Amino acid sequence: MPPQSTITAIATGPAAGGVGVIRISGPLALEAARRVVPALPLFPEPRHAYFASIAGLDEGLVIHFPAPASYTGEDVVELMPHGSPKLLSMVLQRLLEHPALRLAEPGEFTRRAFVNGRIDLARAEAVADLVAAQSEAAVRSAAAQLSGELSRRIAAVKERLVPLHADLEASLDFPDEAEDAEAGAGARLDAVRVELEALAAQGAAGALARRGAHVVLFGPVNAGKSTLFNALLGSSRALVDAEPGTTRDVLEATVELNGLAVTFVDTAGLREDAGRVEALGIEKTRAALKGADLALLVAPPEATDVEAWRREAGCEVIVVAAKADLGSRVEGVAVSGLTGSGVSELKALVARRLGAERSEAVALASERHREALGRAVESLKQARAALEVSTLEVVAGETAAALQALDEITGEDAKAELLDAIFRRFCIGK
Repeated sequence: MPPQSTITAIATGPAAGGVGVIRISGPLALEAARRVVPALPLFPEPRHAYFASIAGLDEGLVIHFPAPASYTGEDVVELMPHGSPKLLSMVLQRLLEHPALRLAEPGEFTRRAFVNGRIDLARAEAVADLVAAQSEAAVRSAAAQLSGELSRRIAAVKERLVPLHADLEASLDFPDEAEDAEAGAGARLDAVRVELEALAAQGAAGALARRGAHVVLFGPVNAGKSTLFNALLGSSRALVDAEPGTTRDVLEATVELNGLAVTFVDTAGLREDAGRVEALGIEKTRAALKGADLALLVAPPEATDVEAWRREAGCEVIVVAAKADLGSRVEGVAVSGLTGSGVSELKALVARRLGAERSEAVALASERHREALGRAVESLKQARAALEVSTLEVVAGETAAALQALDEITGEDAKAELLDAIFRRFCIGK
């Protein structure tokens, strides 16, 4: 993927729309564009929208973004005909008749933006997250990262950690001239570690915003789980019948609660004397509970062994006193899936327990970022411990390891294999 090549791709989605975008990036962007837009001036005004015929098939806008003030940092031309997928494909094929032009690889435009210093790696990854966002919380999280919020936090930490590491290295290389340079290193290490731990604490909320939450409904047979499931969704998705054991498989559906994507999971009722097929469904129930962020224990009015059922879950549990219209002795959120009583209150409680009512956008959402940040924190802990019982070489080495982990987040120390893995998940045209 030589940086001198010129690439092109359709930058809008495959569905029909009012306007489509074809992006060209590289040193021959203008030359390639003129093959399909002959009316484009020899020296077009930067960022000026020209209305012209495109490939003799349509009329639309053409904009030139000269290097380095473009998305990729290279010469970029964007063609904007109408958004017919077939039309865009035909224009693209005309462009690719240019011998020096090739189709862009997935994520190649954004990768070039990273390579050319337009954005760092954390911001580049946020582009893919923003495109894939399925909820308001995911959009806000990706937008915060794209704006550079995470990168700024990492840079602020490095501004304190780099001088500390330099002082430690100076103490090793020039012990006479740098005498007492390590003084106060313990307090400095602690201050940086506390700051990184505060950032890491946002990781769980960020991950939830990015992927959404799974809330599993479980409990004994004939407790009203499927009726409640339908009520939470506001539609009849699950089969409901008075016969116990109606649900024999997991059923999922996603709604948005306070901006957070929440997938409710209806499961088979738990009981000992289940038949072979129903027993398979019960195993799926237990598997779903293992991956749940929150569980709703749906207890019928006559339930007396709520605590025993609660132990089935490996996560936080909300007890739901189901079939409240029939009266219930269960201590929990009183809900009637049949009448809708208490459903709104239950949704609000679920949102609170998942943290969906927090309005701030969390920039730390990527598993890769959280893992690297965790390594940085651990290295700082090791450096602090070594300061008391070991040599300065160990302290300096652990401090360097912490810096390397932080550099991986923003891309200063990113290897080609990592970049390939990251940009491979982008779609073509981004």
